[in-house]
Amino acid sequence: MKGSWFSMLEIEHHKNIERVCLTILFGVGLLRLINLGFLDLQAWDEALYAVRAEGILLFGGLIDQTPFSIGGLYSSLHPPLYIWLTSLSFVIFGVTEFAARLVSAVFGALTLVVIYQLGKELKNAAVGFVAALLFGLNPFVTFLARQGQFDTTMVFFLSVAALWFLKTDAKGKTLPAVYSGLAVGAALMTKLFVGFGIPLTFFLWKVFHPGERVFPWRLFFVSIGAMVLVAVPWHAYMTVVRGFGNPIFLLDASAVLERSLYGVEGNVKSLEWFYFVNQLLVLFPLGLFWFAFGIYEIFKNRDRQWSFPALWFLVFFVVFSLMRTKLSVYVLPMLVPASLIGAKAIMEFAQDDRPAKMTALLLGATGLAFLWSSSQAWRNQTKAILTDILQAHAPSSSILLSIAPFAILFVLIAFLSFLIYRNDLIRPMRQVLPLALIAPAFLMSFYNIIGYDLHQYNDGAADLAGFIARKQPAGIVVVGFDRNPQLTFYLEGADIGWRNDIEVRRIAPPAHRAEFRSWLSEQVSDLPSETLVIVEKDKIVRYEWVTTEESTPTDFIMVFDSRRYAVFQRPLTSQLATLNPRGLLSPTRSFGKE
Repeated sequence: MKGSWFSMLEIEHHKNIERVCLTILFGVGLLRLINLGFLDLQAWDEALYAVRAEGILLFGGLIDQTPFSIGGLYSSLHPPLYIWLTSLSFVIFGVTEFAARLVSAVFGALTLVVIYQLGKELKNAAVGFVAALLFGLNPFVTFLARQGQFDTTMVFFLSVAALWFLKTDAKGKTLPAVYSGLAVGAALMTKLFVGFGIPLTFFLWKVFHPGERVFPWRLFFVSIGAMVLVAVPWHAYMTVVRGFGNPIFLLDASAVLERSLYGVEGNVKSLEWFYFVNQLLVLFPLGLFWFAFGIYEIFKNRDRQWSFPALWFLVFFVVFSLMRTKLSVYVLPMLVPASLIGAKAIMEFAQDDRPAKMTALLLGATGLAFLWSSSQAWRNQTKAILTDILQAHAPSSSILLSIAPFAILFVLIAFLSFLIYRNDLIRPMRQVLPLALIAPAFLMSFYNIIGYDLHQYNDGAADLAGFIARKQPAGIVVVGFDRNPQLTFYLEGADIGWRNDIEVRRIAPPAHRAEFRSWLSEQVSDLPSETLVIVEKDKIVRYEWVTTEESTPTDFIMVFDSRRYAVFQRPLTSQLATLNPRGLLSPTRSFGKE
């Protein structure tokens, strides 16, 4: 018997309910705009692309932003569609954190509608609605939709391309093929190479599950032609102008081989092949086991229609797993097909179409996955205990004590799942199964938006920029490795030559942390008092924060302090009497925060 939730979601027969569901999706999309201007732009991708977009407004270079981008080709090699849209956002709303993130938030919201349509195309509107909520309320997805970087926009175009490839197969007409190619082209104009995953998925799908029609070569090439029209001009221009005609310039300059075989930028993970399995467990806990059951059923039953999203997932999972360079953001393209397949399984269980034992097992596994994903500290402690056991060492009492709450909750969830099954409570639970899985995701995302985001990412960069504007120093010395896009954005490009009213130079610290203070004291010993020394406290040793005590140069005082930045200045004689024990000027004399 169909549960009440499923009956309500028979949307294709109830247009009013469909409007309600689309309104709900619209509301979920609008959540992404709440507090979107939170401080600060993050230190790498967000600020990197914002600087590039602002550079277009200042210097032109609509096609090629290499001359004014951070690191030249390092950041200008990514295709510019997202950058163009961000520049337009800056024109309309000003160069702000809100405007830098708006494009990503808008496309993140639009992706929900596309997933809804994909669900309708694959099965029915009920599956589409649940899949859109499962994806759209996922805290990780919500976080990325509120970040000013390419990935959310790219996933929108990937999803649109997948939808039109399905329509191409269903209708056998030219126009859907054109639309699919245009969407793939837009994905390729958002991020290098990743867009090829959808045509590859369609090709494999038609080879292994051809259906009633022979392979639609004509339509496939129509799609490729539309893709070429959108993507090739910019790629060809960069190959000729920056690569001097080298046909493999983009592959070489983007370090595809190095990323695949060796890993770059410290992003080689110890889990290797299992990295994305763990990431799915951590980032998709409420849908993972329903997805796993669903994909098993798809291949077991040789379900042609649903093998398309299954192959979509596997193409991205296998390719990214083979690469040595791994980042959690690579999971995002996998989560669209995973949400669709998970929603299909959830709705089948909600219909009473599956055994009670399997329902209880999946509910219990979902609860345990949610528990595992809830705390990085618990995960680290569990791994430490397992490592000790494998090495025949007894875990320390402190670790066992700290992991006790996790162990208690783990046993409690397993016991509750057993009780639900033994007491025949599965049937009433089926009716609210989708809601039970979606509600925790909503609560977590809403908490992050209204609370967590407001303080978690505030490095003090915006405050530092205001302090420097008031202080108007003669020069600035920045201490830290490599480059810092966040500082570049908030200093309005002063460190990369955009401004001539202030001199900014960067010095790299020694490899050994213990030598830092004496080295810095020597480096700045002859600086005039009008020069500020900015220490990036997290850039001395990657992933490790440097304390104020070990970064204060001799004969300097701290005049500004934040989570990420400490600013020092040689004091005037009249200031020496106003120092507090930390080396800060007294609050009445300091421009920064204590």
